[in-house]
Amino acid sequence: MKSIKLILIFIFFSCYAFPQKLEKVWSSPAEFKTPESVLYQHDQEMIFVSNLGLTKDVKNGDGFISLLSTDGDIENLYWIKGLNDPKGLAVWGKNLYVADLDELVVIEFECAKIVKRYHFPIAKFLNDVTALSKNMIFVSDMLDQRIYLFNEGVITTWKKDPKLETVNGLWAEKGKLYAGNDTIWEIDIETLEMKELLCNTGYVDGLQKIGENEFIFSNWEGKIFVSRNDVIFKLLDTSESKINTADISFCSDLGILYVPTFNGNTIDAYKLVW
Repeated sequence: MKSIKLILIFIFFSCYAFPQKLEKVWSSPAEFKTPESVLYQHDQEMIFVSNLGLTKDVKNGDGFISLLSTDGDIENLYWIKGLNDPKGLAVWGKNLYVADLDELVVIEFECAKIVKRYHFPIAKFLNDVTALSKNMIFVSDMLDQRIYLFNEGVITTWKKDPKLETVNGLWAEKGKLYAGNDTIWEIDIETLEMKELLCNTGYVDGLQKIGENEFIFSNWEGKIFVSRNDVIFKLLDTSESKINTADISFCSDLGILYVPTFNGNTIDAYKLVW
């Protein structure tokens, strides 16, 4: 009986120790300029890439958005120019929403032009963006413990809380907003009630919900994790090689994770193997 119990325990931990892994598929040419965020766009089967440019945290207009194919080919490096430090990306309808220091930039991607820039008067460091509907675009302010709501041109503080210190990665679906710092929080969109889902996450950069009780998220310094039923597993660690893993995007249709390497100036693609 004792041996049977040991075997069952071994099987249990074996199943949960390696539930998934990442296998490198391709790496783009190193032609980007500090790529911070990627976003796979299903309808166009294209990847948007935000580039900070050669300088950071400066309003000098050297930031830009690139188009990358799902095969790793750069379709248009300077697709949209004239941004400052574009970071988080979100799509709703025909618009791409970009967090750019203290502005939310709206790009109509079918005609490839900036249609509007919305200034956030008290913003300190806008970082990630997620969309639940055309009148529910959420933007995180990493240096102000604040999440903004953008509603068709109207900017309001949606949630400000000390628990949101260094808040970055956002993901919205089914009446919930998920926000990451060193914890992943679930925030009810109607009641604004916060619930701690995962702690000690190592300061979340990119965040995406990929299944019931399952998230994939990155730490900028080079780590990627997946969580399942409140247990966190490390999928990748390139921190010793100083290869960053910034704001990721996962394509569930292809099972591919796209990773901007920031100082590495590439986008790397990994197959998530189950």
